[in-house]
Amino acid sequence: MKSIVKPVIAVTVFFMIIAAVAFIVIERHFNCDEGMKNVVVNRITSEVEESFSEEYEELGDGAQLDADNLPDLEKYRQEFGSSNVPEVKVMKGFLYFIYRSDDRIFALEVAGIILFISYFAVMALILVGYNKMIKPFNRLSDYPEKIAKGRMEVGIPETKHKLFGKYVWGMNMLKDEMKHKEKALNMMEKEKQTLIVSIAHGIKTPLSNIKLYAEAIERGIYHDNKPNEKDAETAVKIEQNVEKVEALVKEIMDKSTQYDVTYKPKVRSFYLKELADMVKADYKSRIDLLHIPFEIKCENNPLVTSDADGIYTMVSQLMENAIKYGSGQGITVIMGSQDEDVYITVKNKGNVLSEEETAYVFKSFWRGSNSKNTEGQGIGLYVAKKMAEVLSGDIFMKTWEAEETTEVTLIIPLN
Repeated sequence: MKSIVKPVIAVTVFFMIIAAVAFIVIERHFNCDEGMKNVVVNRITSEVEESFSEEYEELGDGAQLDADNLPDLEKYRQEFGSSNVPEVKVMKGFLYFIYRSDDRIFALEVAGIILFISYFAVMALILVGYNKMIKPFNRLSDYPEKIAKGRMEVGIPETKHKLFGKYVWGMNMLKDEMKHKEKALNMMEKEKQTLIVSIAHGIKTPLSNIKLYAEAIERGIYHDNKPNEKDAETAVKIEQNVEKVEALVKEIMDKSTQYDVTYKPKVRSFYLKELADMVKADYKSRIDLLHIPFEIKCENNPLVTSDADGIYTMVSQLMENAIKYGSGQGITVIMGSQDEDVYITVKNKGNVLSEEETAYVFKSFWRGSNSKNTEGQGIGLYVAKKMAEVLSGDIFMKTWEAEETTEVTLIIPLN
């Protein structure tokens, strides 16, 4: 609503200026006319006085001002304009000047009506334009940015709006296509990881055998336990090279179990309620469609200096898991601060993991026993944890099997 305040104020000020200018112009115009009317009255009065003076000289005290003393007004109309020449009458010896109407008031009224109608017409256009174009566009304008930041879980609600319907359809199709490609890339990454691990495991067994053979040669087992000096030296070199290869295989296996997370935080100051509003705006309508009870609580509203978009990405991953693996009985998000940290907890009911399994949920490409018949690659929580670590935070999971409740908490420093 703030975006409409400035144009409303600007239009109001503009019409106030126009009204003031119109009033000044009309007043000056009629002030000039008033002066002109005074000139006309004085001229007519002078002519009447001259005419009456001549009659007075002829008749003396019997002379009386009458209609015969009045001048021909047509010449005045031609010279000064008919609007500035009054109707002149003589009543009981007195001279009367009659102007039929005061055009000043009429002009001001007309100008006021025109400005009044124009002002409210422009205001109506602004309101209609805001509701029909600017407001829908504002709702859509940040969606490409969300897609660029990987926030593709929540699409734009479909609309029949003539101007934006096709745009919404196109953006949702783009989101689905990017999500499909991301899923395909993750599957390729998982297959590559599996292949590397398989090759590494395959190399380990031959290496162990080579190492055993080298030890046997070094001890002279193949020569009645009589070591040969040259063979022993060669065997030691073989063992040393085997150890190098084993170290390389171990490094490959360690790295292959990690998904590459490229995350560069953009730190700014924001209030925690801003994050709560982001989550509510993106998930409320979707969760309502799924008929899942949803509650978000912001227990206090501290000023946080961190990456708001990055934190939202982590929270959205927790929300997606709560939706996918929950039973639909309810999702609760609790935000707040304690000491020098911000905590964000997502709690839901559903098919929970055992305590033994929760130790592995943050491993890359690991999926728990509750993931059967549920799509996923097993990297969401891994990526979220890595992002939290970049922000000097962490993520923890707790489960209560008896209550079928899962609680995942994100901890991030206030600064």
